[in-house]
Amino acid sequence: MAQTLVHIGLSPRMSQQIHAVERRKTLEGFDFPGFMQKIMAEEKATRNKAQIIAFLREEGEKLASWIDGLSDDFLGERVSMPPGMQPASRTRFEMILGVKEHEMHHRAQLMLIERMVGIVPHLTREMQARMASMNPQAAARPA
Repeated sequence: MAQTLVHIGLSPRMSQQIHAVERRKTLEGFDFPGFMQKIMAEEKATRNKAQIIAFLREEGEKLASWIDGLSDDFLGERVSMPPGMQPASRTRFEMILGVKEHEMHHRAQLMLIERMVGIVPHLTREMQARMASMNPQAAARPA
């Protein structure tokens, strides 16, 4: 679980490399394997719970700050995909949105793991608390 959480924090770096650092107009020639090797090596670094939480906060704030500063014109620019990929190009907005979609994929994995080990995920607990406050009879029903 720790490695997945760190992966979530590191994943936006690829988008930032492509769109902020290199400001690529095409992904042809981007060294995906080399970039991923660096990310995977950093994922394996040992971190305790407090370090993971601090890391996620820091990386999340960096990503939010970067996205907040992006103009509509920049987000509308098209980036060409490598030959053979469909569609042949995507907007920067679509590509950056993929960062959030990727995060949600892994969050769902983590919630499934929680359920498998008998933990009620936080979103479910929060929803149950809201339902209980609106309807005391809902609190008696199992999740």
